[in-house]
Amino acid sequence: MKEINELALDDYSVYYEKTEYPENPEEPVLIFLHDSWGCVGMWGDFPEKLMKIAGLNAFVYDRRGYGRSSPFGTAQRDKNYLHQEAGELIRVMDKANIRKAVLYGHSDGATIALIAAAKYPERIVAVIAESTHTFIEEKGKTAVLESRERAKHNSLLQTLEKYHGDKTGELFRRWHETWLSDNFADWSIIPLLCDIQCPVLAFRGMNDPYDTVEQQNVLKSEMSSPLTTAVIPDAGHSPRIDNETVTMKLIKSFLSCNSFE
Repeated sequence: MKEINELALDDYSVYYEKTEYPENPEEPVLIFLHDSWGCVGMWGDFPEKLMKIAGLNAFVYDRRGYGRSSPFGTAQRDKNYLHQEAGELIRVMDKANIRKAVLYGHSDGATIALIAAAKYPERIVAVIAESTHTFIEEKGKTAVLESRERAKHNSLLQTLEKYHGDKTGELFRRWHETWLSDNFADWSIIPLLCDIQCPVLAFRGMNDPYDTVEQQNVLKSEMSSPLTTAVIPDAGHSPRIDNETVTMKLIKSFLSCNSFE
């Protein structure tokens, strides 16, 4: 059964979809955190596929400024915007009466998941991080710049408008301005990684244009909790799409090796 609704958070609301897994309606809940261009609609049928593998209820929501949630507020992003989103995740969980969660995050969403696991260990029982970033790499900045320039001539923004409507220009501007800003050049979540207590699966595509394997090496050197890393062949920034077979096999193995209470 799928529940579609909105959660009111102070002066804005977030759109969400929750699907119940019949055999296990109890906690924890599998929560999906989208990337910096993403939203509920752009996940496709992936949440339902993973829900069936995990045997957990699935909860997918649009962060503020994305999809069918309220537009961004007037305040501009600062260096801690992903930390703030981790706090917002906990507020969403509280409003939705979700006590504990397994987090699946992609790109920005993966980083939010790691921050949440570090700051709220009593609420997060596992993290699956697809193409996460923990610090700024020149390769990533170059890819952002190239994407910004290509968007002037290709159909990217028109495609995003199908999901975000009149929010598209603002979310795209905030994305590239943040990651190319001099004020963001020393951004990092590395100091938080040692506080993560739950099991983590972190994987990236071998051909990801936005980062290098150093992102995974940092996790290995800084984390003390159980960590599984992998590089997915024939995949870019979205391995679950580019190489679904290998990615799903990896996730299924991780889930089968961990019990979540």
